[in-house]
Amino acid sequence: MTKNKHNLPDGWQWVKLGDVCEIINGSTPKSTIDEYWNGDIVWITPTDLGQLSTPIIKDSLRKITEKGYKSCNTNIVPKGSIIFSCRAPIGHIGIADVSLCTNQGCKSFVLKENIDQWFLYYYIKESVPELQSLGSGATFKEISKSKLATFPILLPPIDEQKRIASILNEQMSAVERARKAAEAQLEAINQLPSALLRRAFNGEL
Repeated sequence: MTKNKHNLPDGWQWVKLGDVCEIINGSTPKSTIDEYWNGDIVWITPTDLGQLSTPIIKDSLRKITEKGYKSCNTNIVPKGSIIFSCRAPIGHIGIADVSLCTNQGCKSFVLKENIDQWFLYYYIKESVPELQSLGSGATFKEISKSKLATFPILLPPIDEQKRIASILNEQMSAVERARKAAEAQLEAINQLPSALLRRAFNGEL
């Protein structure tokens, strides 16, 4: 790693992403075999990640059966894993709230003991532009498992990770509340002309 190791706060260190999690590949059962599909195994794609309204993954657009799971090289990862789209596009991200597997467009980060899931979620999310720059490929950009494994992470002690993540969660919740309030105000503004017209033609003005 080329990151500067000097002038870090006490207990902070540069590590590789592969040091703090196991990176798991995904795969896709054959789409022409009906018995592989419409099962009860959550199967995440970049499209699923791109449609998340919150960071939490609870379900998928399509599910696969046990036969479909066994037919390909995807892997079920546990609740709490971070799911990252590594192509088409690079950069969608979520946290698994259920056990699930993914297609080949995603990588799953199964966390080890020295990393907080929310801290890593926010770190990866903030690092998306840098990760996108590491992508390669002629048809579409993709970031490989090996490049992800060596991606540098600035890691504080676990208590500090949790403190930082808690602050970010609180601030992000406040941002979301403000966004919803702004959307409600905008909707009211957009409805105002119609309301004025109705009042006018009802003789209420």
